[in-house]
Amino acid sequence: MYPVALLVSSCFLFSILAALIKFVAEYINPIQQSFFRNFLGILILAPFFLSQKTFVKYKSNIGLLVLRGIFGGMTMILLFTAYTLIPLSQAMAISFSTPLFMYFGSILFFKEKIDLFKTFFLIVGFLFTILIIRPDLKVELGSILAVVSAITHAVAGLLVKRLSNDENVLTLMFSMVVLMAPITFIPSVYVWDEVDSFFILALLFSLAVIATLGNYFWTKAISLSKLTNLMPFDFTKLIFSTILGFFFFQEKIDLITSICGIGLIVCNSFIAGKIKNEKA
Repeated sequence: MYPVALLVSSCFLFSILAALIKFVAEYINPIQQSFFRNFLGILILAPFFLSQKTFVKYKSNIGLLVLRGIFGGMTMILLFTAYTLIPLSQAMAISFSTPLFMYFGSILFFKEKIDLFKTFFLIVGFLFTILIIRPDLKVELGSILAVVSAITHAVAGLLVKRLSNDENVLTLMFSMVVLMAPITFIPSVYVWDEVDSFFILALLFSLAVIATLGNYFWTKAISLSKLTNLMPFDFTKLIFSTILGFFFFQEKIDLITSICGIGLIVCNSFIAGKIKNEKA
């Protein structure tokens, strides 16, 4: 139960993070928020990272770490912006498509064999994603950004999957914020707002702390248990984000988004279960 508790805690923190980003957007542009999340994340993680004897295990991984930082920075900018444009529940539900894109990417980049069972649920998952976006009504910019962020997040996830064979969790987390800080700083220059109050600074620091803790809990959870055991509990992000959106932003509870979001979790679980059986 400990890994499940860690995962649910990370889902809760990520939902709070999304709500906080949406709230802080009234004062600071979400792109600038992404920079502060990484910059302050460096300050939070630096003491732990510097206490290590080995910083990066293999020099050959530096290029992959940089590439992961580029796609991670793109994901953060896109997702932070999406949180401010569409309901939290919709953005969170679309994010559930990331594992599906990772499966597709593993076929494309890692030359994994095409499996009809997994491909079927991949297609069903894409249909759920389309239903969440609702192209028959109106395609929102936030929905497009959320989908693109799911794709870039999948690429970053595949890179992490490769790097995790050699590097420890702390190295992956610290290198992420170090590399993503300059990447997110460049576009934030064009939308920069002066941080002129302790209140806003406290919000930005809280954002960085919550994001760092959420990332640690999630990473720790998957290091202690099989992903197939944890995947069904990932849907709690949808529950938490829907509740927060309803109470703090007066967002309507969308039944179709909720059903399709849960459907994506089911598809991810079947695909992950199939992968587990293949490795057994």
